[in-house]
Amino acid sequence: MLSALAILAALPLLLGIALWLGQERLIFFPDAREITAPPGWDRVTVRSPDGTDLAALVARGAPDRPILLHFHGNGGNAGDRTDLSYILRNAGYTVVLAEYRGYGGTPGRPGEAAFATDAAAILAWLRQTFPDAKLVLWGESLGTAVVTRLAAGREDIAGLILESPFTSVADLAAATYPWLPARLLLRHRFESLAHLPAIAAPILLVASAEDRLTPPDHARRMAAAAPRAQLLMLPGAAHPAVLNDPSGAAIRAVVGFVGRLN
Repeated sequence: MLSALAILAALPLLLGIALWLGQERLIFFPDAREITAPPGWDRVTVRSPDGTDLAALVARGAPDRPILLHFHGNGGNAGDRTDLSYILRNAGYTVVLAEYRGYGGTPGRPGEAAFATDAAAILAWLRQTFPDAKLVLWGESLGTAVVTRLAAGREDIAGLILESPFTSVADLAAATYPWLPARLLLRHRFESLAHLPAIAAPILLVASAEDRLTPPDHARRMAAAAPRAQLLMLPGAAHPAVLNDPSGAAIRAVVGFVGRLN
């Protein structure tokens, strides 16, 4: 009996240690296959400040149209998102699919701080390559935290698209592991909500009403906190919401949102 009680008492501690040591495996699900450029795309390399060569796929559109810089979620790689952007390319927009370190054949290990540094490097490359273009940041799931952090305090961002957003990984972890001090254990918090007050650009949030990975209440809280936000709540549980929306309503909303930024 005493041994059983001791095991039960130690269980939260053991789970906490497991969360601390293994959180990268719970957050990041990289597809390490090297991304290649489909017809109509170019594969470019951008060097991060620590010397890591970051990959990105670029499809060039009309020079007078906004550019969309897309950061995908925690699974797969950037090459999985080329189909999503064909409608945008047909509308004349340049689309850039950024890749993370550890994904898509890019060296390095995934991590919140590294992603932030890499995203800033890709943005700087875009600004140098397309100095006069309006720039729209598009984050998908985990990418919503990347782009909100990237856009905070900047005046050169024309708009943000937040697809299947969450307030923070810390909030998600606290709801998933309510018996653990998850907020204290996380090394990768990926805050989104906290950055919204510092973003002046208009924001389109797209979420699914029955999403179990990023619950819709997260999107509602973010829409309420953003100075210039509109929220599209789709029926069903599609995640990511735009990528997996069979109706096409989400991508039409994205095209309309970007078109109003012209």
